[in-house]
Amino acid sequence: MEKDFGLVQDVCADLCTGKITSIIVPGNNKILNLFVQNNDIEIPWQNIRCIGEDLILVEI
Repeated sequence: MEKDFGLVQDVCADLCTGKITSIIVPGNNKILNLFVQNNDIEIPWQNIRCIGEDLILVEI
């Protein structure tokens, strides 16, 4: 099953090690955006399977 989450908005990192811990992508419920300030999705780094030039594959 494929799903397009959109562009990576941000990354989280461990400041002690300098390693990325997760990526942040926009949430998928546009109607809730009217009522909720932040419905972003945080994807843990260990769920990332492959990073390409224009695509990141993740296991959800």
